[in-house]
Amino acid sequence: MKITHIKLGPSGATPRSKRALTICAELTKHEFMTITVSIPDAGSERDACECGVAKAKDFARHFADVPLQYFLLPAPRVG
Repeated sequence: MKITHIKLGPSGATPRSKRALTICAELTKHEFMTITVSIPDAGSERDACECGVAKAKDFARHFADVPLQYFLLPAPRVG
């Protein structure tokens, strides 16, 4: 896996604002993964990126543990 880029969304107008952080990764030559998380709009851009990456890693671990039955899969075709 190779992280191709990280994009930090614009800062909000109020101290309680949130920012989006999007991480794009290349898994193989033809497979990619994108994770977008919402983070507090506080601190430096580096702090925001570190917070967002930590949150994305935590979500990715939880995603890997979700049983397949919880995903909305198309119904099997009959006949």
